Amino acid sequence: MKRFLCFLLLSCFITPPVLPQVEGVGLIEEVVVTARKREESLLDTPLSVSAISASDLDRFQADDLGDIQNIVPNLSLNMGDAANAIIYIRGVGQRDSLSFADPGVGVYLDDVYLGRTQGSFLDVIDVDRIEVLRGPQGTLYGRNTIGGAIKYVSAGPTETPLLEAEASIGTYEEYMLKATWSGPLNSNKDLLARLSFAHVAHEGYSENVFSGNKDQTDGDKETQAWRIQLRYSPHEDLSFNFSIDRSINNPERSVTPARVTSGPTLVTASAGFQAADDPFKIEADYNDVERLKVEGVSLTMDYQLSEAVGLKSITSFRQLEHETHIDLDGTGLEIFGVHVDQEQEQFSEELQLSYDAGGAIKALAGIYYFSEDDVSPDGISNAEPINFGVFFSPYGTVSENDQSVEAVAGFGEVSWFVTPDLEFTAGARYTHESKRLRRKACQNLAILGTTLPDISECNPPMDSPNPFALNLDLDKNFSKFTPKVGLSYRLGEAGLTYFSYARGFKSGGFDGRIGYNGASDAGAVVTQADPYDPEIADTYELGWKTSLADGRARLSAALFYNDYQDLQLSSFSATPGGGFATVFTNAGEAETWGVEAELLANPVRNLLVSFSFGYLDAEYKEFIDSTMQDVSDDLTPVNSPEFTGNLGFQYRHPLGFAQLRLGADISYRSEYFVDINNLAELKQDDFSLVNASIGLEDNLGKWDVSFGIKNLTDKEYITHGFNLTAFPGIGLAYYGQPLTYRFQVRYRFL
Repeated sequence: MKRFLCFLLLSCFITPPVLPQVEGVGLIEEVVVTARKREESLLDTPLSVSAISASDLDRFQADDLGDIQNIVPNLSLNMGDAANAIIYIRGVGQRDSLSFADPGVGVYLDDVYLGRTQGSFLDVIDVDRIEVLRGPQGTLYGRNTIGGAIKYVSAGPTETPLLEAEASIGTYEEYMLKATWSGPLNSNKDLLARLSFAHVAHEGYSENVFSGNKDQTDGDKETQAWRIQLRYSPHEDLSFNFSIDRSINNPERSVTPARVTSGPTLVTASAGFQAADDPFKIEADYNDVERLKVEGVSLTMDYQLSEAVGLKSITSFRQLEHETHIDLDGTGLEIFGVHVDQEQEQFSEELQLSYDAGGAIKALAGIYYFSEDDVSPDGISNAEPINFGVFFSPYGTVSENDQSVEAVAGFGEVSWFVTPDLEFTAGARYTHESKRLRRKACQNLAILGTTLPDISECNPPMDSPNPFALNLDLDKNFSKFTPKVGLSYRLGEAGLTYFSYARGFKSGGFDGRIGYNGASDAGAVVTQADPYDPEIADTYELGWKTSLADGRARLSAALFYNDYQDLQLSSFSATPGGGFATVFTNAGEAETWGVEAELLANPVRNLLVSFSFGYLDAEYKEFIDSTMQDVSDDLTPVNSPEFTGNLGFQYRHPLGFAQLRLGADISYRSEYFVDINNLAELKQDDFSLVNASIGLEDNLGKWDVSFGIKNLTDKEYITHGFNLTAFPGIGLAYYGQPLTYRFQVRYRFL
């Protein structure tokens, strides 16, 4: 029945809506994207792409990447527990925050791949557009884009001078300052520059009711970010683009999840604790550290070798530092405090050779190199006695993962226009990755009151597989060939229809929690040290795009099927002796299929209406759990709501000297789980979010004032969580932003 309804809905979209003829109505702006690494109209791109312009981001009051999940169908994008972006597209992604677990959806900042999920939850600062590319992007993008890619495209330097400032104040003591300057640095305008700056701060949305930290809020923000861009064009066929950026978030406290179950039940002192009545009143004693610094530099060269052949080089170096204390017991007791101190560096180089002579063939080929080093000491701090069955004892761990990655790929894609309306596309990528994990760890049961050693004091013998003091050096190579084929046909004024097949690949690796996942002896550790396998996804897609009513409406729709193999899944449990354990494994296979549709229309004068809809049927075909049982019939894939949608409008009313702007949107998301084992208390029921705004903008575009409200009905909803019911006996949930409002002023000096 559901499949019938989805096909019926898709057929309704294939029948173009009839809009009334209205004179003087502005056309829907044309959107140019670079999804295929060449500039082309969104309606001419035979891929499922959502393009969100700067004006769209303003209209939907988007402050960071997480806000676009309410606009884009079948997208789930939230902040995790360790400043990491948790991104799922069509049910494909990765929720683990540790560095050994690669993301399933790649995030690109101005064509530079961000290797870690930390630092990938980008704030919206001086952006030109954001492109969401669904499905495997295994040809042109490749690395860890098995679920898709998100491209953050910054606004670039301009020949016309620009000076703009923006300020706002709002609830939770929020204040924001942004400034942008852009223009030429010399008289002949071959050297351009752009400088962007932002300072964003607010108090936490939760109140800490723990007596030791009473009257403190939890999860505040204190971010400063800047970006400098230079563009030098010594010749009309040659240009250099240099960029350097830095972002530092240094608040007073980390974000603490709320208890959704009783407990922790394995600790006598908290055995009677009940689930929190108010998710924004938390108890935390270990939330005093949170710092994330991300910085990078890149140089892009574009050289037109001839009228038909172009060469492009993208060179980048980036690094991040992240330090946090996370209270994962939901109480003011010192039970399960997690500390992480991560340092990561990455270097990447991409060379592209393009061909476009204006004839029947367009082609692009290239090579890609990526190297990464990530050192992450972490551990668990606990001073309360835990019930191990035959005795009670405090329990703690310290470990350090030193992971290095080296990846090399060659790729190419050719488009052949068999006729002016018929395009055949074929592409392929060969990837080779080397991964090395050097891991050492210590854990103790402090029966005699001994304290946990610092990681520098944890020096077991090399190659020691002792589960209480291990020191391992592991390495493995992974290679894969990923093809793509596509066929598109332009149906005259009826638009573009296309079909594509693509394979996605995400390499394997080593469990970064070896020794904690049920290991009772050296043999168990050796078994856990075996690498997990790569993920593979095969996706088939049928789509249609068109412009309607003389350019007053833009419509796209797609039907897709995804065969997802060797899923890399992370969950938590207990050791045979009752201690903390983790499970990171290739659980089995999944299958997803669904429908997506997006409509933007200008039906009457001064009114803009947007609509998006997504249907997703995601299910495991095989899921082998830690007991070697197939539990696929009992579990639902995480972050995979069956229905997602958004309906919004913006109306402009002329006032002579200015325009009054009214806007609102409502987004809907059906029920979903946020943990692999589908704990009932971590299931989020279906819900809707309502946003509204009013603004006044002068006719010359010099100034703008607005008042906006987000989550107007103050809906409480879960975005992330931990199922720690096996050890230490508790379930925890992170919640989305409550009702907030903001008054904002923007002024353009030049």
